Amino acid sequence: MKTTFSRAVIWSRILGAAVLCCATASLADGVTHMGTVEWVSEEVIGVSGLNINADGSGFSGVADRGWYLQGQLTRKKGELSGVEVDTILPLLSGEGHPVAARRTGDQSDAEGLAVAQDGSFWVSFERWAHVSRYASPTSPAEWIEDHPDFARMSDNRQLEALALHPDGTLYTLPENALGGSFPAYALRGKSWQVAGQIAPRDGFAIVGADFDEDGTLYVLERKLVLALWWQNRLRRFAPGTFDQGDILWTSRRGDFGNLEGISLWNAPDGLRALLVSDNNGRRGVPTQFVELLVTP
Repeated sequence: MKTTFSRAVIWSRILGAAVLCCATASLADGVTHMGTVEWVSEEVIGVSGLNINADGSGFSGVADRGWYLQGQLTRKKGELSGVEVDTILPLLSGEGHPVAARRTGDQSDAEGLAVAQDGSFWVSFERWAHVSRYASPTSPAEWIEDHPDFARMSDNRQLEALALHPDGTLYTLPENALGGSFPAYALRGKSWQVAGQIAPRDGFAIVGADFDEDGTLYVLERKLVLALWWQNRLRRFAPGTFDQGDILWTSRRGDFGNLEGISLWNAPDGLRALLVSDNNGRRGVPTQFVELLVTP
């Protein structure tokens, strides 16, 4: 089954710089805001997983109710200025059926996305915590055996982050800590192994991750403050290390929405991180695309 919505149905809404704070502004030492744009869709909610093309011009993503999407990005004078989603497809089960049709047990809650150079990709899911591989956007899911830990993760606090190392190793991380830390699971052959532990800091949960070309891990975190404001954070871990990491940036409360997805790309001016927000299924709440420039 293939479902593609027209651009007339899937439309982007770009507001003025005064509203979206698109003017370049230093957020922290080494991190600069390079624009925010908003996208509104009645069909797709909860965009959580993200992958940006090598040249920064296009992206793919996954959403909470089992959708895969592709789109284009535009920039003016180096700042993110527009987003257009032109393709939406259902993620398929191993039997070739849309996972969006299987809401029992919420098997469609797609959260993380990692894309290989050949175009194949992996998606991590919550509620039934598992990771599936897809040969293409229209291919059925390929089963990957779960780690025993996956079954004991808290409901709706499961496999949020998914990242592909330059050496081809796939990693996934849960939103909630297990036994006092966040385990980093690496797919070795056909099975998951715990490759390390990330220490929690300041009540933040892990929601996204990506590696740069040198194998440095960037982890996106967030927390809800007083049930009113989202606060977002970026931590960096040197190649082969986990534990504490370096905090590169922490947003002010309420500056952005529930940022859950991250993807890195090498722009002419340095490493950039594209972030995307999950609107939590709230009608009228837009999906935000936020871009940061990260300097060494």
